[in-house]
Amino acid sequence: MNTRTRTVAGVLVALLLIVVIVALASWMRGAPQQAAPTATPAPPTATPVPPTPTPAPVQVTDDLGKALTLPKMPQRIVSLAPSVTEILFAIGAGNKVVGVQDFSNYPPEAASLPKVGGFPLNYELIASLQPDLCIGADITSPDDIAKLEGLGLKVMIINRTDLEGIFTNIELVGKAVGMEESANALAASLRAELQALQERLKAATTKPRVFVELDETLYTVAPGSFIHPLIELAGGANIAADADNPYPQLSAEQVIAKDPEVIILTDAAYGVTPEQVKARPGWEQITAVKTGAVYPIDGDIISRPGPRILEGLKALAALIHPELK
Repeated sequence: MNTRTRTVAGVLVALLLIVVIVALASWMRGAPQQAAPTATPAPPTATPVPPTPTPAPVQVTDDLGKALTLPKMPQRIVSLAPSVTEILFAIGAGNKVVGVQDFSNYPPEAASLPKVGGFPLNYELIASLQPDLCIGADITSPDDIAKLEGLGLKVMIINRTDLEGIFTNIELVGKAVGMEESANALAASLRAELQALQERLKAATTKPRVFVELDETLYTVAPGSFIHPLIELAGGANIAADADNPYPQLSAEQVIAKDPEVIILTDAAYGVTPEQVKARPGWEQITAVKTGAVYPIDGDIISRPGPRILEGLKALAALIHPELK
């Protein structure tokens, strides 16, 4: 092959190479671009839902020695005694009370609640309120308890009437209705008030003779009653301390002969006044009448074994020992 032929061949090869390169570039520009693979998102992990806890049963033993097991914390409570009503409201469980005994007049909120009877109770009405728990006290009769339990209702009784027993019962009610912390705090506060009052009364140098009048027929209190130990704790001497039953009826002659130095009228709520007492025949010779120491008192605060008992005890002490105010 001569030189001219080789030159022409070289040119043709070069041109062919250019054509191939251009065609390849054009093809590459028109070819679809493959998208970069994307990661498939993992399915969301579901948050596990914890199982609903089963309510723990409530177990208490009441003052009758009866062990009660409640399947859950009571939300509907019927009070069978005024003192119980006062305890429930004082510890913050008033919103759980759905019915109260007829004589429950404190606190004012109790007045608007359904009344479930007195003596006897209205068992059918109580059952219709569907209580988780009924709480009674020393005034709740065995017959009442049996009738209510016969209807399938849970009945708890608190019947201690000494001061420490009252504080303990406040704590017990708190445990039974889910208000243990506030009940314990209330009981501790009452114990502290009692201690402070006892310290103050140590300064008393006398023990005045006291007549507590329950009504105009001269019924009074004696050992075995709720009020008798309060008189002694308040620094007085009960003129009926030698009676043979807790609530004796004295004659006017007996009262005059015992010559009380302080007369306390729990029947003031029923209209009896100090002026009427002073005007009774022969009573002008009684020391309390001579000195004007005839006083009305709210009978509820000294007759109910509940949270106002220290209020009642302090009121008694102020009347018996006014010098220690």
